Amino acid sequence: MTVKQIRAVNRRLKAENEEAEEEIGEINLVPYMDIVTNIIIFLLASTVQQLTFGNINASSPTISQGGGASAEETPDKPPLNLTITVGATGFIIAASGGVMPSIPRLGAKWDFKALTTELMKIKKEFPDETKATFNADSGIAYETVVQTLDAMREDDKGKMMFPDVIFAAGIL
Repeated sequence: MTVKQIRAVNRRLKAENEEAEEEIGEINLVPYMDIVTNIIIFLLASTVQQLTFGNINASSPTISQGGGASAEETPDKPPLNLTITVGATGFIIAASGGVMPSIPRLGAKWDFKALTTELMKIKKEFPDETKATFNADSGIAYETVVQTLDAMREDDKGKMMFPDVIFAAGIL
């Protein structure tokens, strides 16, 4: 064989080999998996540093089976069923006895002191009551929710008022 023939055979074998590799070749996914894993870890790490977490003591409503109340078991006082609602215009305090006048917002700020004062008046009439239902509009900021729960929980002197908070359905 001459040099020209050897070169022609090598070119033909090389072309056939490349075509075979293209048909059976696999894509190497390891570099792409490394990149995706690093991006996910970076996003998780950067998100966690910007979030602040807090604990809110709350009890969920319970479901129970009970028999009908007899005439002997009727309570002396009806239950309070206190509900505090945070709306765009201010606070609304309601109970089984009715609805109190709303506490309006002070411009862009909320009047948490007035809310605590009103709840202190209610606590004086119902000293044994510790439960209150909390409700908020969907546009209320998380910070306002937490400050409202703090205003419900204890008065200015640190005395507990309504520490057992029950979230109303649909606010979470």
